[in-house]
Amino acid sequence: MTALRPKRALVVGAGISGMATALRLSQVGWEPLVVERSPTRRTGGYFTVFMADGFEPSRRLGVIDGIRDRADPQGRFLEMDRRGRLVPGMNPAAMMPMDPSYTVLRGDVEKALYDALRPRAEIRFGVEPLALRLGRDHVEVDLTDGVTERFDLVVGADGMHSTIREQVFGPEDLYRRDFNHVVAACLLDRPLPWLRAGDNLLVVDTRRSVAVQVFRDHDPVAMFMYCHPWPAAEIRKRPAAALREVYGDFAGPVVPDLLDALERAESTLFDQISQIHLSSWSRGRVVLVGDSAWSLTLYSGFGSSLGIAGGELLGTLLAEHGDDVAAALGTWEHRLRPVVTKHQKSAHFAKNFLLPPSSPARLLRRAVVRTAASRAGGKLFQALLPASRATRAAGASKNPIGGTAR
Repeated sequence: MTALRPKRALVVGAGISGMATALRLSQVGWEPLVVERSPTRRTGGYFTVFMADGFEPSRRLGVIDGIRDRADPQGRFLEMDRRGRLVPGMNPAAMMPMDPSYTVLRGDVEKALYDALRPRAEIRFGVEPLALRLGRDHVEVDLTDGVTERFDLVVGADGMHSTIREQVFGPEDLYRRDFNHVVAACLLDRPLPWLRAGDNLLVVDTRRSVAVQVFRDHDPVAMFMYCHPWPAAEIRKRPAAALREVYGDFAGPVVPDLLDALERAESTLFDQISQIHLSSWSRGRVVLVGDSAWSLTLYSGFGSSLGIAGGELLGTLLAEHGDDVAAALGTWEHRLRPVVTKHQKSAHFAKNFLLPPSSPARLLRRAVVRTAASRAGGKLFQALLPASRATRAAGASKNPIGGTAR
């Protein structure tokens, strides 16, 4: 008897979503090939919050032990007012809609996935698709290493500026919804004299903010976010020059020191903040996952968690549906889209906490933070949160992306 040929998948992008998808596909008997345009594995990346939606999928993938909570339990959360004074701030974990949640580095999550995937799948760096030809039950792909191969499925997991989405679904401008916000981030190369070890800082002004996030066993990260009417043009500027135009009027040592640190940084993330909105995440035997499909933005806090959960669920449903790939993709999108839509909508509210659109909104925000940071306000938050989290826990069984058996 002739052995059945394993189904082959091309996964484009060796980020969180791509490696989670490839790992799950390998677990259920598929043969994934991962290609990544970068010449080597990217080990950097900045902080993110890892939410409860990603914990169980990470356990099923066997990577949960590599995802570390980097938050300093002794660290304070401070804010700086307009006069340059440090005042008590609010722990962002208190705002998280799910418990538990970790403050993690993207590099930690990617390393855990890479270490689990490397023995199970081929990964080619410095390679990306040149052209795709969609057949009824396959996709033929020309790769930049000169090879043409046939796959049962192509997974586009190559980020918000996805090549696969461009080739199969059309230009990015058709699907990108800009927030008119710009983000810049860099690692700090030295301690900041005006903060004690472990302190986190948030500076919030009308339509602009700066955050310093501190981690255990890692350099702090500075992140700048601001509004701009033409973000696509703004990000073509040199980051340090652009940020000095926006933040150059801040007095005192804090923001000027951070701008100097950004000038010294070896690399800087500098991009516009956008979401991707598609009416369908698949076309024939091509499917998009993670930022390629939805890009929740940093305001939602669910990008990494949903990247793992979505990739793990996709592999599981492909196994459950056998040869009916179309049914698997349809079921996957039906289950996942309400979750994605909810988090995309929540980002539009959360952005106003970090970038208040007006002076009255900034003053209202400060009053809320002052209340939450006070002893009485803290007790109120502690009294309210367990009840709300218990309510969410009671509904966990209804989570459309949780609880899938291996």
